[in-house]
Amino acid sequence: MSNYQTLIDVNNAMNKMLRAYVNEAVAIRFDLPDVDATQSDAAISVFLYDIHEDLQLRTAESRGFNAGTKQLSPGWANVKCNYLITYWESTGPATDADNPDSQPDNQAIKVMSQVLAALINNRQLADIPGAYTQVMPPKENLNSLGNFWQSLGNRPRLSLNYCVTVPVSLCDKDEEVTPVKSLSTTVEPKAPVSPQAISDVLREQLMVALGGDYDARLAMTHVNLEASPVAASNGSAADISVSLRVSGMTRTEYVAPMNTVFDEWEKDEVAVDMPDSYRIYINAVDKTELTGM
Repeated sequence: MSNYQTLIDVNNAMNKMLRAYVNEAVAIRFDLPDVDATQSDAAISVFLYDIHEDLQLRTAESRGFNAGTKQLSPGWANVKCNYLITYWESTGPATDADNPDSQPDNQAIKVMSQVLAALINNRQLADIPGAYTQVMPPKENLNSLGNFWQSLGNRPRLSLNYCVTVPVSLCDKDEEVTPVKSLSTTVEPKAPVSPQAISDVLREQLMVALGGDYDARLAMTHVNLEASPVAASNGSAADISVSLRVSGMTRTEYVAPMNTVFDEWEKDEVAVDMPDSYRIYINAVDKTELTGM
């Protein structure tokens, strides 16, 4: 939809919508009738009295991309169009209570009921993608209905305030961009064994290497092993490589045997076999915080 055609397209869509509901004998006009002139036909006045950008309506929808032209579609702004819709009879106002225009089912009520049915059953306008509509309370920029009707000959009329919000392109030119031709991702596989589970198994393995007796377990009372981070080794989910941090204190005579075990773990050989056929490799051991007493 061209920027220069937007309001015309909205008026045409409204005319088509109303014509489908309103009696053919009633004209539809897009201005205000002359209050001093006699109306030849009953008419609905669809008067556009206010246009402004809807700053409260934001959209997170991304701009379209045409792969053939390598261009982004223009951005857009949401513009709100406010209409006042009124009914104008072809004859003068009724002078007695028995006149048909004074009855509960008078012509003005019938026609405006048809108009209301058209408005509330067409929340979107045909042929205008992205447009939507609302029946609204009177707008402040009408400067109160009293003053408004005074300017129209002091004859208040049943009126409907109708709002159409329509997207309007910000420019007529597409923006050329360089398309993304390929995407690549790197996923580092994570081992299905928790660091704590690995630390516990290594701790048991260390106690066995120290003799596995009561004294060995007593020597390990204040020694902490922390394995991190856990990652698959050599691309195999079954081979897990970790860094080990050793801290705490032990009896002095156990420091050297522990260091011997740590040195063996740092070699390329498997340090320990976990349940479910997982193999643990130690790529580094930090034992600077391990002290003897």
